[in-house]
Amino acid sequence: MTSVLGSSLLNLAATLVSLVAGFLVSVINARVLGPAGSGLVAYAMWVIVCMAAVADRGFPQMVLRSVAAARDAGQDAWAPIVRRAFSALLPSVTLAFVIMLAFGLYHRLSGAPAPWIWIGASLLFLAYVLAAFSAAVARGRGHFGEVAATTAVGSLLQVPVVFAGAVFVGPGGALLGMLTRYLPQVFSLSHHLDRRTPSAPAALTPEMHRYRRSMWTTDAIDIVLLTRIEFLVVGYFLGDADVGYFAAAVVFAGLVGQLTLQLSPAFLVGLAARTASDAPPDTLYHNSLRLTALFVMPLGIGGAAIISELIPIVFGEDFRPAAGAAVLFMLASVPAGLAVVPWAYLAAHEQGGRLLRVTLVSATLLFLLLVVAVPAGGILGAGAARILSEGLTLGLLLMAVGVHGGPTVPWKALFRTLLAASACGLAAFAMTILLPGLIGLPVAVILGALVYVGAARLFGLITAEEADRIVDMIEGKVPGRLRPLARRLVGLLAATSN
Repeated sequence: MTSVLGSSLLNLAATLVSLVAGFLVSVINARVLGPAGSGLVAYAMWVIVCMAAVADRGFPQMVLRSVAAARDAGQDAWAPIVRRAFSALLPSVTLAFVIMLAFGLYHRLSGAPAPWIWIGASLLFLAYVLAAFSAAVARGRGHFGEVAATTAVGSLLQVPVVFAGAVFVGPGGALLGMLTRYLPQVFSLSHHLDRRTPSAPAALTPEMHRYRRSMWTTDAIDIVLLTRIEFLVVGYFLGDADVGYFAAAVVFAGLVGQLTLQLSPAFLVGLAARTASDAPPDTLYHNSLRLTALFVMPLGIGGAAIISELIPIVFGEDFRPAAGAAVLFMLASVPAGLAVVPWAYLAAHEQGGRLLRVTLVSATLLFLLLVVAVPAGGILGAGAARILSEGLTLGLLLMAVGVHGGPTVPWKALFRTLLAASACGLAAFAMTILLPGLIGLPVAVILGALVYVGAARLFGLITAEEADRIVDMIEGKVPGRLRPLARRLVGLLAATSN
């Protein structure tokens, strides 16, 4: 587990930087642009992600898995795969970019409000797709440090640029500023493309194409219909301001989702490597579920306890109507985060058909729930629909792993983690009642964290052996002066540690 855990922690460190930067960008957009303007930016970003899911045709997912599996076949066995995949990716991405840019120019010349919004969206789309492909290759090759570095640099750069763009240009300027988040990884793409390697169609096997098409269909449905379909439904039934409220309500839940998505490539690479070597993946699967729950449950449950106080403080009183829905979306982030692990297991074992069926069922249910709940309950109804949908999706994915003959779920470990996270949430919520407002929030966070650490030790969420392995790994990655602190922090979570 050490290599996967190390990759996960390295991604986690970079993701924390990305989460903070993304949070600051959301605050900037809300404060500078208001509910309607920030809602427009969020809607445009949803369109970008949906277009990317359709235009990439599943090549990033295929490259991640295939390059990881090819590492044992030879030093440069991965190069022809990457070269051919990139050549095949370009036509569809170029076509989508041209269509978006043409619409952006038409929107700009027609004198419509927010004239630069879709021009910025087209450029951000192009950078987003290329960065995703570059990151998939790097992770498949095991270069998690590269992705961590480019993620951190790009995340830090975008904050001042987004602020300047939002102030001087408006929503379109904010999107252009977000472009800087992906540029460092785009520039790293040249390191993974060997022009001397021929772009031979035979480099991509029929099995690779089957996997690509399966993952493309599954991910397109997941992203377009599942990830944030609420933007479409809320925008249709409600007003522009409600879209802004919804965008604010999902910010913190989205941060939790980004955290688990950054962990998932390490799980997929590890599971694919175990599959290629015919080694039993049961231990890795169990530990991946436990590791994900260890982070996701306190973030989702603890976050739900304080977010109703946090929303108006962070985004302003204009966004207070989003507070109630934000609680529901935070709770929904727990099953959504856990679902990453069975999804990675099924993807690594070429179970694209099962993933597609689960995705179709979940997407249909979510859409039907939204169509009923949003007109009746507004964004609160959207939050309730999301909880039901994510819970069902997690259950179906876990069942699919079991039907495939995969590992069982470590229910006892997950239940102990749920108890610890619930204690964290109750302590934090109680503090917000006793000390409401800005004064009580940091106290609630600290108290919740302390309660969680104590509960983690009490329930043995991290064993002594795991703590020792984490310490050994961290000592090789942090400066010497920080190693004693790292040892103490790990020791706080473990019941006993050497």
